[in-house]
Amino acid sequence: MSRLSRWSMQVAKVGRAAALPLAPALLVMLTPVAAAEPGLADEVEAPTVVAGSTEVSLHFGELVGGDNGGDWETRTEASYAYLSWWRPGIAATWRQNEGGTDLSGLAIENVFDFIPSRRWPVHFGAYAEYERNMGEGPDNIELKLLMQHLDGPLDLRFNIVTERETGDHSDNRWEIGYATQGAYRVSPAWRIGVQGFGDTGFDDQLGDIDDYAHYWGPFAQVRLASQREREVSLQFGFLAGSGHADADGQLRVQLEWSLNEDDDD
Repeated sequence: MSRLSRWSMQVAKVGRAAALPLAPALLVMLTPVAAAEPGLADEVEAPTVVAGSTEVSLHFGELVGGDNGGDWETRTEASYAYLSWWRPGIAATWRQNEGGTDLSGLAIENVFDFIPSRRWPVHFGAYAEYERNMGEGPDNIELKLLMQHLDGPLDLRFNIVTERETGDHSDNRWEIGYATQGAYRVSPAWRIGVQGFGDTGFDDQLGDIDDYAHYWGPFAQVRLASQREREVSLQFGFLAGSGHADADGQLRVQLEWSLNEDDDD
């Protein structure tokens, strides 16, 4: 064997030995991070902003059945509307998966009311959020186009949701989804309706509806207390999974306290 061949073999051995400690790190970098299922602690946003209103809410969603049954997400939010068209807020999200519970993100959120559209058949608004990832993953930007149609006791909402990662090792594609609900006020205290959350793909690869996860189902909302512009409400529902959903369904609960808030928000 020539001296050059022996030298090449030694270099290859050293290279393999040096690569072994880096293998776990490379595996983490190359393995895609599992995204949360649509729905869970999310809500269907309304575009209405009332100056001087305050809102504090707690959202909870748990997956039921399937390989990820028992995983849950909790999000708490607090916001105050300084102007009639802008309501900023802060939020914190916790997730439990694979047996662990972590504070997954801290966020700054904003709702913008397109006031001239209040006179239109469909009221428009926008939502913008920047979430700081409290783990090792990239941060997240989320944008929503908010739409609402009110007709007496009927309340129809539709959100177009786009989000993307930002920072080192982030996926620069925009993920696109939706959140929607139709509710009917059956009494001064009760509303019943249907909600749906789902993903539709990425900006460079919109797929067939069955290629992504969707959750749809009934919900109810009850006003627990109301006094001097203060209101406490409870919303609960169960959504069934379809498409490439990781669970058979999800249980959702939302508790909200508001001051000077619009009754249809």
